[in-house]
Amino acid sequence: MWDILMIAFVVIFPHFGVLPMFAYPIFVLLIVWGYLKINNQNFSTIGFRFSDISVRSFLYGTLTGLLYAALAYWLLDPLIAKLGFKPANLSDFDSLHHHFFNYLLLMMLAWVLVIPYEEIIFRGFIFTRVKVWFGNSKHAFIISALITSVLFALYHCQEGTGAVLQIFIFALFQVWLYKKFKGNLWYLIFFHAWYDSFMLTAIYLGYM
Repeated sequence: MWDILMIAFVVIFPHFGVLPMFAYPIFVLLIVWGYLKINNQNFSTIGFRFSDISVRSFLYGTLTGLLYAALAYWLLDPLIAKLGFKPANLSDFDSLHHHFFNYLLLMMLAWVLVIPYEEIIFRGFIFTRVKVWFGNSKHAFIISALITSVLFALYHCQEGTGAVLQIFIFALFQVWLYKKFKGNLWYLIFFHAWYDSFMLTAIYLGYM
């Protein structure tokens, strides 16, 4: 019951807009940290350990993130559009168009705060909590992956249905990376960071 309430909180609270973008990740992470402490856990038990960061995780994350971003930009997004879904609503990023300072600031916030936050919360906290619900079932990983990916996609619902579908596929790939790299979130963080860097650069240059 408490797990469900906490998951609902971390998915819904940021959409209330009561805190600025740079503040809500810190606030939510503090709440999750406290919740884990109450349950005799910490961030390391859900896959986030500074000792896991490595050159290998950076290089793998960079390569896969940029390759996936290119695939999404030139193949997946056009395919989703052809299926009749509206393109992503990127109006929140209008201030980036040919504005280098805003672009640089958002890139910094994404790398330092927003992306690590999303990976700790979704592929760390939510995924591990959901997986426990299904115990040793042989389908536990797949069910948890689907639930977590749906929640992550809906978390971005303000971007429209086409974006939700694309982000759902993105989230499934992230869970595959999670399994491949044995729960080391740094691979996912670097993958996510380079993917977002590609897309933010395309927005900045006026290609999206």
